[in-house]
Amino acid sequence: MARLILGLYNLLALLLIGPLCWYVRHHPNFAGTLQLRLSLKLPGPHEGDLIWFHGASLGEVKAAAGLIEALKARRPSVRICVSSMTATGREAASKIEAVDMILPMPFDLPWVMRRYFDRLKPKALVIVETEIWPNMLAQARVAGVKTLFVNARLTEQAFRRYRWVRPLMEHVLERAMILAISDADAGRFKALGAHVVEVFGNLKFDALQAVNPDRAGRIRATLGCGERPVFIAGSVREGEERCVMDAVIAARLKVPGLFAIIAPRHPQSTPILIDMAQAAGLTWGLRSKSSQAADLLIIDTMGELFDLYGASQAAFVGGSLVPLGGQNILEPLAWGVPTMHGPHMDNFLWAMDVVKDCTIVVENAAALGKAIGEVLASPEEYAPRSQAAREALEKAQGATARYADAILDKARA
Repeated sequence: MARLILGLYNLLALLLIGPLCWYVRHHPNFAGTLQLRLSLKLPGPHEGDLIWFHGASLGEVKAAAGLIEALKARRPSVRICVSSMTATGREAASKIEAVDMILPMPFDLPWVMRRYFDRLKPKALVIVETEIWPNMLAQARVAGVKTLFVNARLTEQAFRRYRWVRPLMEHVLERAMILAISDADAGRFKALGAHVVEVFGNLKFDALQAVNPDRAGRIRATLGCGERPVFIAGSVREGEERCVMDAVIAARLKVPGLFAIIAPRHPQSTPILIDMAQAAGLTWGLRSKSSQAADLLIIDTMGELFDLYGASQAAFVGGSLVPLGGQNILEPLAWGVPTMHGPHMDNFLWAMDVVKDCTIVVENAAALGKAIGEVLASPEEYAPRSQAAREALEKAQGATARYADAILDKARA
């Protein structure tokens, strides 16, 4: 049955590859990469042992960055190749000093993958999180290449989708080593037929930036907030702007001098927030304009969110009041900042499992506004919860070393 499903998959891929290439030829993720993806052009030959990492996009590559650096530190002679489907993933790989070769993800066709394994001759194939490409796995097996899934996660939704082709999944995962982030993810991989499954923890706990109070103090000094209480809503997603703005307006009635920061996840939310602030009569400013004497600062710059969390006394993490799966709650928690979020945290259940009962769950704008007021009015009441979250995060760290040991052991075998 597995071979029949794989044959149908390959037939469908063969029929669609031409139209697909034509359709995506100008897309930023694919422009200038099609020859490499089709193996019409191959990377140059290399010397020495090579480990091939594959991460779907930016998040997976960033999650693997510390692991890649750790591998290089332990075995400086090994060469690291990183492939990614997206341009942002490849750009992130280019910023990792330990990476020697960067590739667009080859199309998952049997002859394409065969040519890549023949050229790269990797000692190990390391797949970050959940990229199950049948021909990549099948050709790795034919070539005798050890395959490991690191930081392996499988959502319930993805599991239900893969279960429709379980015979194929069991076939391609039979020789792979699944190193999962949690017991729940490990169980779902086992249910798909994976034979070697262990729980190693989550690299993302190790990937948290180091907390630097001096740096947070310096960034606070640039906000123009003085000694005012600061609340930040980070990674606010589309559809949440009104809820967050209403919560800020409500909290201002309870917290004299409140200085609010809203950092939208996507730039298109910025004009929406400006319109709302003007309609509410709030004095507002943009981070890029170094605005002073504002009641609301809208972040339209990149790369500062982590330190902005550290400059606040209360935080809300977006993507959670609407059913979008949530955003990274670990960053404000790492600073020991009381952290609020909505009920929709499906993409971060692994984080919630570690910091359970240490966050504040709000259902709507009214509840968020109330929580902001309570946290800022009684910080001492929420300090033990925040300290417990920081301690839980510290205990969850250490996965990088476990993953590095496993990869190097397989690469030697």
